[in-house]
Amino acid sequence: MFTFNASTLLRLGAPVLLSLAAINSTQATTFNDAGLLRTAETISQQDATINQQREKLFALAQQEQARLLNASEKRVSEAEALQVKLKAQFEANEQRLAELETQLKQKAGTLGEVFGVTKEHTLELIPMLQDSLTSADHPGRAQTLLFAESKRIPTINDFKTLQAQLVTEMKATGEKAQFSTPVIGADGSQQQQNVIRFGTFSAIDETGNYLAWDIQQQALKVLPTQPQGNFSTTPQSLARQPTNVLLDPTRGELFALLDRVPSLLERIKQGGSIGWLIIAIGVLGLLVALYQICRLLLTEIAVERQLNRLATPLENNPLGRILIAAENARRENNQNALEMQMDESLLQELPRLERGQSFLKLLAAVAPLLGLLGTVVGMIATFQSITLFGTSDPKLMANGISQALMTTVLGLVVAVPVLFSHSLLAARGRRLMQLLQGKSLAAMALYAQPASVHNKQSDLHAA
Repeated sequence: MFTFNASTLLRLGAPVLLSLAAINSTQATTFNDAGLLRTAETISQQDATINQQREKLFALAQQEQARLLNASEKRVSEAEALQVKLKAQFEANEQRLAELETQLKQKAGTLGEVFGVTKEHTLELIPMLQDSLTSADHPGRAQTLLFAESKRIPTINDFKTLQAQLVTEMKATGEKAQFSTPVIGADGSQQQQNVIRFGTFSAIDETGNYLAWDIQQQALKVLPTQPQGNFSTTPQSLARQPTNVLLDPTRGELFALLDRVPSLLERIKQGGSIGWLIIAIGVLGLLVALYQICRLLLTEIAVERQLNRLATPLENNPLGRILIAAENARRENNQNALEMQMDESLLQELPRLERGQSFLKLLAAVAPLLGLLGTVVGMIATFQSITLFGTSDPKLMANGISQALMTTVLGLVVAVPVLFSHSLLAARGRRLMQLLQGKSLAAMALYAQPASVHNKQSDLHAA
């Protein structure tokens, strides 16, 4: 008898269960493979369609490239044929030209040299006319002489034109002409004005400004820097009476140099910081000198008034203060004390009279020294420039030396008036001091005698 327990059931039922599970799994896999196969077939068909389209496009592009290649090869062939044709034509033309030149030389004979010389002089005349001030009232002359730049033989009209231009230029160089022409102002604007031209030397517009000839623009323009002096005139005033005018025989080069002449302010700026320091010292010295001169003048006026009123000495002037000190000493009736008091009063007045003179003397001595210092510094900078850039440009050296010497000029310009001011103050102070000394000695002599014998006021007047 078989006994079925739980373990036996498990051992017998497990394979059955596994078989059932395997059957279910096989059915599911069979179903998935079919879907994938259909999807793959669909994708494959789409790829095949795309590839067919690409192949068609590639075939079309290949056909287009082939067509373009054929067209390019055709154009190259045509160009090569044209090149050969043109080369042959060029060689034929060269040969024909050489033959014609030979014929021309044979027919011209000795006139060939005449034509060459004419063209050469015409080419030299063209820039002269363009540079001439007479082109302002005779414009467009250079265009009539352009035959000189061509290879053709000058005609009889060309010779006549050349002769006319030469005669016109010679005549215009010696005449005073008045005409209307565009004038370029200092601000660049252009206006039509009445102009007077004096040969080829100078020109003046209707406002009296001197004009220069601009070669590039072939027009007159106002000089940025007008000549100084009473040489400005107008066409109207010149028509009424003769007037002196400036003539530039260098065709405007001298007038152009006016812009290069530095002004006073530019020259002062060339001195740099040392130059401005010297000017500050000069201004300070002149202010001190002016103040001291005014003060001494007022003191002299007060002393003159005191001389007229010796009996009533005042404290507002040196003589009055000395007389008051002498009167105080006289009251003590001591001769030695009187002399000492007078000497003390004079010594007290001396610094007041000489106030500022030492300072002015110091400024007069310092200003040239500062100028010399600026010159040395400028010369060092000039020599450094020569070391770096060489001495090929003499204008650079001259300009540097000129700027270096500017501080010396400023120092001397400041020192001379300051020194004169110091001498003036010293002379006036010395004269006033001599007056005070004389009056003090007279007062001492008077107060040394009995008061009943002398009339103090009359004696002081006599002194």
